Amino acid sequence: MKKLAPEARIINASYTSIFGDCPLRKMKVKILRKEYSQFVYKDFGFEYREPNLHIWFGFLIEPDLKFQTKITIKKLSKNQFKQSKTSDLGNFIFHLGLIEMLNYWKLTASREIVIEAGNLNRKEKAFLRKIILKGMGEYFYKNKIDFTKKGFLKIKTNKDKKLYPPISKKLNPKKFLIPIGGGKDSPVVIELLRRKGNYLSGFILNPKKPQLEIAKIAKLKEIILVERNLDPLLFKLNKTGKFLNGHIPFSAFLAYLSLILAYLFNYGKIAFGWEKSADEPNLKYKKRWINHQWSKTSEFEERFREITKKYLLKNVEVFSPLRNFSEIEIAEIFSKLSKYHFAFLSCNNAYKIEKRSLKWCGRCPKCLFVFASLYPFMKEGKLIKIFGKNLFEDKKLLPRMLELIGKGRCKPFECVGTKKENIIAFYLGLKKAREKGKIPYLLKYFEQKILPKSTTRTFLLKLFLKS
Repeated sequence: MKKLAPEARIINASYTSIFGDCPLRKMKVKILRKEYSQFVYKDFGFEYREPNLHIWFGFLIEPDLKFQTKITIKKLSKNQFKQSKTSDLGNFIFHLGLIEMLNYWKLTASREIVIEAGNLNRKEKAFLRKIILKGMGEYFYKNKIDFTKKGFLKIKTNKDKKLYPPISKKLNPKKFLIPIGGGKDSPVVIELLRRKGNYLSGFILNPKKPQLEIAKIAKLKEIILVERNLDPLLFKLNKTGKFLNGHIPFSAFLAYLSLILAYLFNYGKIAFGWEKSADEPNLKYKKRWINHQWSKTSEFEERFREITKKYLLKNVEVFSPLRNFSEIEIAEIFSKLSKYHFAFLSCNNAYKIEKRSLKWCGRCPKCLFVFASLYPFMKEGKLIKIFGKNLFEDKKLLPRMLELIGKGRCKPFECVGTKKENIIAFYLGLKKAREKGKIPYLLKYFEQKILPKSTTRTFLLKLFLKS
């Protein structure tokens, strides 16, 4: 498919000019869903130009908003490509496009998704619907979209396209593929698996300095680099303020991408860093639980594994070594992995496309959560060096602390620990500060205002401290 050069059709000025914040969002959503009622996953394609595999997807929001995503898998040998079947690879890529399309569908929340590019069986179609309705809960909540209404979303597939059986290609069961993010989870996964002496490799999507440094420090057997470029029109439309925006289930995208890489590079196991705390939702909206981390939950993991085995790739094992670990346990393990301490970066603000700094911002819930979870196990001076300051001394972070421990409006829409885990992190931090003889502002507030009122304190102390 050739690169499309679309011109956005601007929504009628008679109603775009009146859109403000929350009160009129419902009207905005209603108009967008009427004006752009149909989203189409048009097609996909791929081409091998040594040494890279080039993939593209074509999408359309009827009548005239056209988009194309380009993905490049780097350094795939000619022999590796020749060992793959065109039909198998095409089926994997088609399924990846089902998640990729959500980056564009979210502009208008179109009432109907038409998948012209391929076909799905009943169970796969049901799983796609679940990924959209559960994985995009935060998007629905923030845009005040009632996704619970009957007939909210229709999904049509192309019945003329072939349904492919699961691929039974023999993969190496001793080779582990690990997605490398910039945070502390990837190093913990790597080192937990390394204890078993496994053949460990990683893949990085749109590589940046923290991921590359983690991969270098880990001395992995192989690093697979993947570049993804979203259509520039998406960002132009976002800037107009006339369309919708929000979170999509990114971990689901990585999961489907990992299947393509396992198939091409011969990996029998894929190890994600999905921890136990991901199962805790943020809040209820329209009587449904909304979970920022839904595509990291045990529900997603189990269902994805089932779909993969039955319909996609039989001989691959997808799992998370961190599934039964609390964030406190993960932080304690990471605190001992000193070689990674000045390489990791979990702050999402640091990775934003505009004004990227690749430094901890020190203002967001994620920064405070990581600082608080590591504080009990690391030297204070080292943490201050990593974050640039003692976050417990920052009075402006009080609302963030209250959100983390369940005393704010809702749990932050970030990949953070559960409310109970965060209470324990601040308690352990307070205990450490007491021993040092100097209690910083946030921990002093926690001691005076939160700890005496915490009904879960005794339970948590028994659970985590065994005392």
